[in-house]
Amino acid sequence: SGKFREDRYYDFINQEPVTRMLKEGLLQLTGAESTENAWLKLLTNYRIGHKITIKANFNNASFNERITTNRLDQSVHIINATVDSLISTLNVDARDIVVTDPSRWIHPEIIKKRCPYKNITWVDTKSKDLWDKSETVEFSKDKPVRPDNPKLPRDASFRLARVYTETDHIINLCLFKNHGCGVTGAMKNHFGAIEPPSPKFLHDGLGEKSYIADVCNSGSIKNKVRINICDAVFGNWHNNVWSPRPWRSFPNGNPNSLFLGTDPVAFDSVLLQHITDEVEAQGTNAPQWVKFAVKNHQFLHYAMNYHRLGIHEHKPFSRIDYLQVRMS
Repeated sequence: SGKFREDRYYDFINQEPVTRMLKEGLLQLTGAESTENAWLKLLTNYRIGHKITIKANFNNASFNERITTNRLDQSVHIINATVDSLISTLNVDARDIVVTDPSRWIHPEIIKKRCPYKNITWVDTKSKDLWDKSETVEFSKDKPVRPDNPKLPRDASFRLARVYTETDHIINLCLFKNHGCGVTGAMKNHFGAIEPPSPKFLHDGLGEKSYIADVCNSGSIKNKVRINICDAVFGNWHNNVWSPRPWRSFPNGNPNSLFLGTDPVAFDSVLLQHITDEVEAQGTNAPQWVKFAVKNHQFLHYAMNYHRLGIHEHKPFSRIDYLQVRMS
């Protein structure tokens, strides 16, 4: 309705079905007979003592402990489900798990306090020694553009976070959101792993330029991300900032879904297709810029054709193996 509301969407998410969906998704994705074997298929050459980074997306989080917002961010429920699965089925030591969004803040009340695993490590923008100068993003076709903002430095470093460069495995948790590039899913989520204000230098013509593909071609991302998991219990078809709104293309007004995949380009192509379908279903209710955004995704073509990071196509999918599983 456009009116502000005091309650928060994440208070209406139940942990148990999220945990079940993740388990079923892991089994369907890998074809494994157990969750343990599913993780072993995904976490290449995993052995006890390996470090596992779980990259979340808290791009809309408040930096004030006394403030909570209703803007769409990662829910604690998918974090809890992922950590629980690693510990309970693969016997991962909680001390070897890092939950992170290096360029944002992880709220102590709505996230950390609601996570029962006290021995995991949290790394956010307030942590120390975050950035590794030994690995920076290399840009191919398009070079970064400094915004016209006197508060920004003249240059940016584009260094990657140590939780990426010094880990063995990365689990990429992302969100179901529209953006100027059509989708903020698996690939753009890694903007949060480069040193601020670097991402601000990558938003001019975001969807049509090589930026997102170039970031994802960095060694620690291309070689360590084992799985992409989209928290799509709620979603934003309309933009990347505000709270969830009702959907018409999913039953009961919300996606109520998780998406799992190992090919980041195919993964984002599927998310983009769903957002495009929703924008079409909204008709005149969808703003013009939203209709433009879903067509503004050249970065997916570049990721496929230049960097060979995966497969991009639109429906009906012929090369992307997309399986939908309905759970009761």
